[in-house]
This record gives sequence, structure tokens and C-alpha cells, in this order.
Amino acid sequence: MKKRILSMMLISALLVSATGCAGKKADATPASSEASTAAAAPASTAASTTGDIKVGVILKTLSSEYWSYVAAGVNAAAKDLGVKVDLQGPASETAYDEQNNMIETMLSGGIDAFVISPLQSESVASVIGDVKIPIITVDTDAEIPGKIAFVGTGNDKAAYQGGLYAAEKAGKGAKAVIIGGVEGNATSDARQAGYERAMKENGIDVVSVQYAQSNPDTAANVMENMITAQSGNIQIVLCHNDDTAAGAATACKQSGLKDVVIVGFDGNQSGVQNIIDGTISATCAQSAYTMGYKSVETAVKAVKGETVKSFVDTGCEVISSENAKDYLEKLKGYLK
Repeated sequence: MKKRILSMMLISALLVSATGCAGKKADATPASSEASTAAAAPASTAASTTGDIKVGVILKTLSSEYWSYVAAGVNAAAKDLGVKVDLQGPASETAYDEQNNMIETMLSGGIDAFVISPLQSESVASVIGDVKIPIITVDTDAEIPGKIAFVGTGNDKAAYQGGLYAAEKAGKGAKAVIIGGVEGNATSDARQAGYERAMKENGIDVVSVQYAQSNPDTAANVMENMITAQSGNIQIVLCHNDDTAAGAATACKQSGLKDVVIVGFDGNQSGVQNIIDGTISATCAQSAYTMGYKSVETAVKAVKGETVKSFVDTGCEVISSENAKDYLEKLKGYLK
């Protein structure tokens, strides 16, 4: 009996010892820092803990000087922030179906945030639908489900500044025309509103508003028709981009119309050079590079769960003969 009791006591001791060792092993193995971070963060921000954040960016096009500045800003932000960026854009600013197809493909490819500069706001919103990732609009705003921020110029305010410059140069009682980009586009509408407000406040009549699809050749034809219709009585030409302003200037020169204040918009190298050469008078210069950079920066903050502003205003500067040379050097630096 004593031997049996002793045997049972030894078995019990061994079981207790084994249990104790197992407990010490579990306590000595800490939870990984990645797992604990992921648990603490919302599921949608898990990518921010791994350095594998991927931002999809679709611009209006990649085939113009202006959008090359935006693209340069996008790429610079990707490098500085250490994130992956899928940057795309259709062949032109009227390739609506191509952009919509790009959106569908990109959203199905697994991205953490999406930056879009919509060609047609309503159709783009429809294609995007109710996705569960942060949406940021850049350059052109749109009502899109899931949109958390717009990064770009206050187009109304910027055009207003350009309009004030033209009004001061031409004087009260002048006649103005506006050559827009794409009719119905939110950006075009905002710029037109800003120009018209500046004209109205300074006693200047806007005698004609037409659209040139952001094409210089079309703008030249539109301007020629305006000159004919107004019998040459035009002192101000307000344009929605620099290419349009260049086309309008060509038509004015060919028609022998002189002393016309021509204002462009965007602040491209070509537009600024036209100011230096005396072809046009001024341009409302957007900070396109900053737009691209800030759009990616905002997207990354959103993925990380940080607070972002609903409107990131990248500002505007009126460029004239007084500051054109300095601004041109600044632009060249962006594309080096």
C-alpha cells in the first residue's frame, strides 16, 4: 500500500511540473508587434502598418504639359512617403469611356485608396459606386460616394483673380469674351463663374461665352468667329487654360486685333513663355505639382486613419510680365 501511495504522489508531482513548464513557455513568447498593431487599428488601415500601401491615381490625361506636373508631384510623393502608386490617364481630356474603363480595372485590382480627376463627374461617380476605400478628387471635384477630400485650386477664386487683373488693364466699359474648356465640366463652370463675377464687379460686359474643348486650334476658330460677330469690339479674352489662350492669341493676330488683354489658366511653361514673348497677357497659375503631391499625401493619411481636410487648397498665382521669368524657372525644376 505504501508503495502504491508513493507511486501516485510521484505521478502527481510530474504532472504539476509539466503544467508549470508549459505555462512558463507561453508567457515567455510575446505577441508580435505587427499583430498587436493590426488589432489596435481598424481593418481598413492594416496596410499602413506594413509599408505596402498602394494608391491608385487616374488623372484626366498624361499627354499634356499641365498633367505632367501633376504626375511629377504624384511620383515625388510616392518616393518620399515610401508607398506604391499606380498612375494612369486616358489619351485625352475627352476620352470619357477610356477613363471609366481604367477606373473599373483599377478598383478591381486591390488598392488601399483612390485618387481621381474626373472627366465627367456623374459617370465617374456611377462607375466608382460604393467602394470601401478612401476616395480623393484632384484638380476637379465631384460628388462621389466615399470621397473624403478634394485637393486642388479654388477655381472660382483663381479665375476671379485673373479677371480682376484683366479688368484693371482694360478699364471699365470694356467688352469681354470667355472661351471655356469642356461645357458642363465642374472645373470649367467654376472658372467661368469666377471670370464673370470679376467682370460684373468692374462694369465689364461678357458679350460671348463659347467652348473650345481645351484645343488651341478649336480656340482659334472660336475666337475668329467671336471677332466677326462682335465686329472686333473685344478688349478682354478670358480662357480656361493656356492652350486655349494661345489659340485665341493666334486668331487675334491674324485678324489684326490689337491691345487685347488675353488671360490663360494653368501656368504651363508654354503659357508662361507666351507671356514673356508678349503673346498673351497673363495666366492664372495653379500649383499642379503640389496638387499631385498633396493628393497622394492625403490618401496615405486616410489609409492610416489620420484626420484629413475635406478641401486641400493648393492656391493660385497670377503670372504676368512682372514675374513670368522667375516662375518659368520654377516650373522647369519640377520636371528635372
